[in-house]
Amino acid sequence: MKKKTYKKFRENYLNFYNGCCSLFGAKGLTDLKQEIDLEAIIRNYDAIGPFVYYICDYTTHKFIQVGGSCEQLFGYKSSDFEGKGFSFCYKITPVLDIIRLLRGGRVFWNQFKETPLEDRPFLRVNFTTTFKRKDGTTFEGFQQNRPILFDEKGNAIYFLVIITDISDFKTQFSTHEHYILNVKDPTNVIKTQIKFKDTEKNKPVSPAEIRVLKLLAEGLKTKEIAAQLYLSEHTVNVHRKNLLQKLECSSSSQLIKKALMAGIL
Repeated sequence: MKKKTYKKFRENYLNFYNGCCSLFGAKGLTDLKQEIDLEAIIRNYDAIGPFVYYICDYTTHKFIQVGGSCEQLFGYKSSDFEGKGFSFCYKITPVLDIIRLLRGGRVFWNQFKETPLEDRPFLRVNFTTTFKRKDGTTFEGFQQNRPILFDEKGNAIYFLVIITDISDFKTQFSTHEHYILNVKDPTNVIKTQIKFKDTEKNKPVSPAEIRVLKLLAEGLKTKEIAAQLYLSEHTVNVHRKNLLQKLECSSSSQLIKKALMAGIL
């Protein structure tokens, strides 16, 4: 690593951890019990192909649970991640991208601390970046970080991280995106850009379209969606067509990916 690059890396590393390490090494926090419906959270991702998820413990800065298509996406086994510290990320992310992500992470923690306790579960920090596989090849990926377990003071203990391959969207991103979302209201997602330029804003998605979108993401067919929502198949197809136009997608798979990235799902 070049001296100038190392200096940037070290500076951003220290700034990031100064923002998020208030829980590091804390005693007793990992003993807190709370039902986390992980299956419900990751259900939509089954519809868009291979993905990897892992749960990060911010009291130890380690990965405590890893699943999904690790070997298919990265060439590593789940056991290669589990129990490892966050430094394992350096194996799958280029150094210059890590610098950018650390900088964005610091912005997220500052905003997290300023967010009312009741809104913190709705925060997401998302980014697109280049990921490295074990064999040296790369792919364009989308990573979503979301807090899923809190202590009594509202501090985030566990974060769920989900990574998906968005190489089919590669031409849509001239530069990597990095942003914070508040998804409390999926029809009006609040977005804070942490990057060089803002992305185009999607046209508003209606509550009726979101209901259809959620069922599409669960893998239901038009006839099944119509029956569940008490709609005609024609109406369901109209909602799907409108969603494709609003999110500028050409298939249901792309539609679900774009909706996840926009915080709608």
